[in-house]
Amino acid sequence: MAEALRRVAVLTSSFNEAAEAALAQLAAARDHLGLELLMPAEEAAQHPARATLGYELIDEAALRRVDLCLVFGGDGTILRSLGRLLGSAVPTLGVNYGNVGFLASLPREGWMAGLAAIVAGERRVIDLLTVDAQVNGSRFTAVNDVVLSRVAPRHVLQLEYEVAGVTVGRMFCDGLIIASPTGSTAYNLSCGGPIVEWDASVVVLNFIAPHSLGFRPVVLRPDHIISARNVSPLQEAEIVVDGQSVGRLACGDEVRIAAGAQRAHLVVRSEGSFYQNVEEKLFDRRDAR
Repeated sequence: MAEALRRVAVLTSSFNEAAEAALAQLAAARDHLGLELLMPAEEAAQHPARATLGYELIDEAALRRVDLCLVFGGDGTILRSLGRLLGSAVPTLGVNYGNVGFLASLPREGWMAGLAAIVAGERRVIDLLTVDAQVNGSRFTAVNDVVLSRVAPRHVLQLEYEVAGVTVGRMFCDGLIIASPTGSTAYNLSCGGPIVEWDASVVVLNFIAPHSLGFRPVVLRPDHIISARNVSPLQEAEIVVDGQSVGRLACGDEVRIAAGAQRAHLVVRSEGSFYQNVEEKLFDRRDAR
């Protein structure tokens, strides 16, 4: 069993009644659980009752030294925590206060009992593969995916792509997705790509609306580098890293994408958490048991 957790930083999706109630409930259980509750400055600004409830204010450096980051939110909020803590050893635990909450290990109802077990040591930390994008001398790291997306709605993208130094071909499409295993259940899934277990060491190459009857998503080794060049005469490609635009590719510009050196750290309750989430949250079979 893992060691007990003590210093816990808390993040939420936004200021609302549900989040405030969760913070109050956690504060009431602080002594029972043996926790020190912490909150970064920008999070504290959303919660006027933070000081009254006993949450200690911390800076970014201290956030990266806590034992656990506890997130009350959906997949987007959990993803932002994972990305924010890259390069540190701090794991993120999600309580599902969103819609799907695929990355969340605890449900909205009854989360306190699950948290008590996790704090006491009944947990597993999964090291999640990331994806790096290099463009114009800059490097960006994604926990979920790197996406090339067309900008002008009237013109299709033309992308020429290579894998491991081999030119594969040219694709007319609306965009390109390079997803980590974590991101396989996000945009990649909606485009017909495969579901990949969280701790698999692979990346997925997939196109958005490819103009081809022959293309299928490809699962690649982590040491393979994908190069994508925009060869569209009339269309720019926007580069989106975990939902954030980081630049554009004009005609002739290229981006290189590969598995990243850093890992994000996600807390789950058991070995089967991934498969349970697939069954319950993607196939919606919560009532089948």
